[in-house]
Amino acid sequence: MASETIPRPEQVRAARSLLGWSQQDLAAKAGVAISTIADFERGQRSPIPNNALAIRQALEAAGVLFTETGVSHGFHWTFMTERGTSGLIVTFTPEAAGPVIDFASIFGKVEPPKVSIDTIQCATPELRNKVHDYVDRHAAKTPHLFRLRKMLDDMPDGEFFLLLPTPPSSTAEQFRYEQVLHQLNHPQEQPLDEHLQVFGRLLEKYDLCMPRTDKHFNIGNAKKADRTCRFCGNSRKTGAQFNKEAHAIPAALGNKYLKLADECDDCNQYFGDKIEPTLVELLNIQRVFLGIEARGSLPTVKFPGGRLFRDGNNDKMMVVVSEKISEDASGVLTAQLGTGKPIVPQSFYRALSKIALSVIPEQELPALAKTIRWVRYGESSEAPLPKIAAAVVMLPPDPSAQITLYIRKEPHSKMPHVLCEFRLGCYMYVYALPFSERDDGNLLGFFEEEEFKQTFRHYASVPSWSQQDYSGNQEIQVLQSIRLQPSNAPIDGQPS
Repeated sequence: MASETIPRPEQVRAARSLLGWSQQDLAAKAGVAISTIADFERGQRSPIPNNALAIRQALEAAGVLFTETGVSHGFHWTFMTERGTSGLIVTFTPEAAGPVIDFASIFGKVEPPKVSIDTIQCATPELRNKVHDYVDRHAAKTPHLFRLRKMLDDMPDGEFFLLLPTPPSSTAEQFRYEQVLHQLNHPQEQPLDEHLQVFGRLLEKYDLCMPRTDKHFNIGNAKKADRTCRFCGNSRKTGAQFNKEAHAIPAALGNKYLKLADECDDCNQYFGDKIEPTLVELLNIQRVFLGIEARGSLPTVKFPGGRLFRDGNNDKMMVVVSEKISEDASGVLTAQLGTGKPIVPQSFYRALSKIALSVIPEQELPALAKTIRWVRYGESSEAPLPKIAAAVVMLPPDPSAQITLYIRKEPHSKMPHVLCEFRLGCYMYVYALPFSERDDGNLLGFFEEEEFKQTFRHYASVPSWSQQDYSGNQEIQVLQSIRLQPSNAPIDGQPS
């Protein structure tokens, strides 16, 4: 699939320079007049659409990549499988046009100046052999090509996948691609009308941000010299250091791989000392119950009246030790653990908001300046905090806590600019990022608004939401207890 976007004159000049082509060379390869190239590059006139497309295709056939800021040489494709979406960016020197042509010929046709890549691909032994041969020849200089080979090796014969020239521009577009892919691989099933009914309205109004936690990913600038802290605004030039590893989700909640590069050492220290301990403290029982590993070991949590840990001989079993255990008439056991460390309720909300700010796309940050200052410095706002909705949802387990953001596309008077879903195993918390400039009002009670219920229909299937107030800014003591049901029901940690 060749792109039909017309390149800018300066991009064409830069592309010719990258390839070492003259205007005559480009005209010959594109099949247009030299005057067409010359006039276009001088900005005197734009070529007709067919000629503009021929110019672009001739340059792309030689391995030029057109970007928003300029051009590069190589290829950038997005692979979408039923297991997820990933991008593959490979650049070569202009003299090495052969690898680009070879890659295009694996997944499409090369008829200079035209390069056609088929969007719909199918995993076959023939395709695997071509990819293996390509990787063997070029991976010495571009080792991340092994990712492409592994992707195909993990797919069974006959499974379809999509090869896209650009990543989906919105969640709605990605959802449409996923529908096509699902129907290609499951032709016996009916179209996903039920999913559209549930998520159609949501995808019209919101984009999704769902960072993966199962592979290494750094958010922000790779080079330390280019980093600016998301939270204090300092950079290397203003004295900030970026030497510590900053986890987008605390490591104590199972996160090994998702990191934020644009978080300075001072902010990292502050969050680790002042904000995140409250989040971890209030989730300690859940951490042990779920067996969430932190830095390679299972948690052991001590309280004044007992402790929780995983059995060393059976790490799937949680052990509860308590000095005070009572049983009611129905056989429910309650183990009192005593009070934990003093916590500030608002720090729980700030810690959850810090996670959201760590992963949200950078272009959303200017509208969240007040939110950032509240999270980093505790600066209060006149607007009150909305409640956080909590529930237990029987979803598949995951070794790390997860964060999903819903980012509103258009202005709306009652719907949050950013709605966040934080999940630790079966424990789910839904909350709005407060104090956004794109919100109209204080968002109090947004969870009960009819418009919210109609948009976020998937939350309606959860029967037992509990709306919790974390607006308090004074230290409190939390009495921790465990209730053990006499049946196969899960253990229920009940902080009170």
